[in-house]
Order: sequence, then structure tokens, then C-alpha cells
Amino acid sequence: HYWPLEKMNLEKNFERNVKNHINDGHIKHLSVFALAPQPLLVVLGRLISDLVPTDVYQLKKEPTTWKWLEGDSVDYELIEPELKKSKVALNISLSATIENSRLTKVIGDDVSIWTLTIDEPDNDFLKTPKSLESFRVIARKTFEKIKLRHGHDTILNVFPAMPVSTAVEFGRVWQPKADMEMVIYDENRSKGGFV
Repeated sequence: HYWPLEKMNLEKNFERNVKNHINDGHIKHLSVFALAPQPLLVVLGRLISDLVPTDVYQLKKEPTTWKWLEGDSVDYELIEPELKKSKVALNISLSATIENSRLTKVIGDDVSIWTLTIDEPDNDFLKTPKSLESFRVIARKTFEKIKLRHGHDTILNVFPAMPVSTAVEFGRVWQPKADMEMVIYDENRSKGGFV
């Protein structure tokens, strides 16, 4: 009952504490410093959507800071599956590498696995706002490519290993009327993997 309850709590609190203040004009901009399990971060991003101008920040571990650092933008890569199968999964290997066998263990072998990754997945790779902007662009293109190949009515099974800011932005770029329905998995070692 954890996930439905926490999703409901997040939606109620967002409605009461944020959306109502956006609607009445008291909030004109959001700065988001989010820490939560990745499925809930995606839900938060979906709730924020494009209601108001929003800056999403990333907590860096080395050095520990929420400030953006200087550096080059990251190059993201979308690896497409060779075959079209009955189920569709998106392996987001950014902060760590997720082996595809961990996905098929959960949803079976009859799955087309798309992978969104970078050259060297790392817990602390995201340092610049430009890299986060580039992620939004590739996430939007990923939704479009998957929808074009597999159809709008397909359920997209998402297996994320990504920074908190990208999880929020992933939810923000997803459009409920235009994009396919998603099931977002969370890593839970006590339950043997993704749930």
C-alpha cells in the first residue's frame, strides 16, 4: 500500500500547498530541491509540469552542494531495441548501470528494451543546468520515438537509476494526454530488485 498512499499524499499536499497558490497568483516561480524515491520524484515532476517557470536543482555529493558547478554538458545516448516485442521498457542508466537481465527478471523476456544512458554512468555526473536541459530534450525525444514505434496505447515500464533532478524533469516532460501510460519501478534490495 506504500506507493498508492504516498502518491495520494503527494498529490493532496501539492494541490493544497503549491497548486492553489499558483492558481491564485501567489507563486510565480518554483525552485525545486527534491529528495525522495525516484517514482515519487517523477510524480512530483508530473504535478509541476509547466504550471509556472521552474528551476530544478541537483544535490552534488562531491563537493556537497546544491549549487550548479561549471563544466561541459553531458552527451546522452538513446539505444533502441532491434526487435519490437509485446512489452516495452525504458532502462535509464545514468547514475548507475542497470543490466537488462534485471528488467527481464521482473517483466519477462518478451520485452523491447530502450536504454537512455551516458558514457560513464555515475552517481555525481550531473553538474550543470545545461546537462539537465539536455536531459529534458532527450527525454522528450525518447517518449516520441517509443510512441512512434510501439503505439500510444502501449504501457511504458520505466526502470530508473538517475539523479533526483532528472527524475523530476522526466515527470515534467511527460504529457498525460499525448504520451503513453507509465509504470515506474523502484529498486528495493530487500524485495530482490525492482518492484
